[in-house]
Amino acid sequence: MVEACAWLLPRLGYAGTTTNHIAERAGVNIASLYEYFPGKDAVVAQVAERLVRRVLERLAEAAERVIAARDDDAVRLWIERIYEIVGREKELVAVFLYQVPYTNQLAPIQAVGAQLLELSQEVRRRSGGFVRRDVSDPALHLLINLVTSTIMQCILDPPPGVTPRELLDELIRRVESWVRAPR
Repeated sequence: MVEACAWLLPRLGYAGTTTNHIAERAGVNIASLYEYFPGKDAVVAQVAERLVRRVLERLAEAAERVIAARDDDAVRLWIERIYEIVGREKELVAVFLYQVPYTNQLAPIQAVGAQLLELSQEVRRRSGGFVRRDVSDPALHLLINLVTSTIMQCILDPPPGVTPRELLDELIRRVESWVRAPR
């Protein structure tokens, strides 16, 4: 049922997706849906939880490759992998960002910032000196906000007159200048 809802949301939108649609897509009767979920919003919350989990798992896998990468490639690899991972989920992310009225109230969404900070701290800890030691947690918060907002803009609403590639290249240059340890 959760997978059915995840398939329907980008196609029908939040407002257009009903419990009847979800049950039909899942191949169950509506009574079965209500045995497991009190309503559409409970299913949508599970979609959000799985989306966040999936993205964070992919980011953690990418972090391992970034840590193992040559210093010269690490920031570019990291930012490009984030862009690819979020880009794969573009349609569903757009629904949560623009259509679901309570997205920011969902526990998985509220927890994303702390989870991204934890992942960033792990990358900093295991970077082998690539990341400057004076990159503090507040600086990591700023970097997380800059990277995520820029990538979301590139994917969902690219600015006129600037290509996503140009924006990503500039982001990579800026992040490298802020985090790279002196050689």
